[in-house]
Amino acid sequence: MNFSEALRDATGKQAGGIDAFDTTEAAAGYAPLPPGVYSARVLRGEYCSTKAGADAYRLRFEVTEGPHAQKTVIRTWTFTPKAITYTKRDLAPFGLTTTAKLLAPFPEAGRDYLVRLVVALQRGDDGIDRNDIKRIELLRTVDSPAAAFMLPEQSEGGPK
Repeated sequence: MNFSEALRDATGKQAGGIDAFDTTEAAAGYAPLPPGVYSARVLRGEYCSTKAGADAYRLRFEVTEGPHAQKTVIRTWTFTPKAITYTKRDLAPFGLTTTAKLLAPFPEAGRDYLVRLVVALQRGDDGIDRNDIKRIELLRTVDSPAAAFMLPEQSEGGPK
């Protein structure tokens, strides 16, 4: 027995961290979600740039139910003259209606956006299949009970 096998936690499982690196199998390669309809939540929204350097906004979703639960899928919108009207339309249900909101952290702490996604597969010029979110339906917004205990943005005695 080597040293890392001797270290076990309170449940009897082998210790994690770097001690588990040598004995752990690598994760399977990336595989896109199969085409279908998925229940998901918004993990993160962020202003970003495309590989070509164009301004864009990206939403990352996590599947919440079924055999693909916890897998993620991403949708990116651009702000090109042809695309900006569609970008505004698609982001408005999430309250992302101004530049300031697009640059702020999303979703807000203590808030979950639950959605239904229609996902398809798209084969790129490189021959690799990728997910393409064809439709996003905002089902509901859920405020966490913890949100009531969030600290205010500025202290009561601070500057206004």
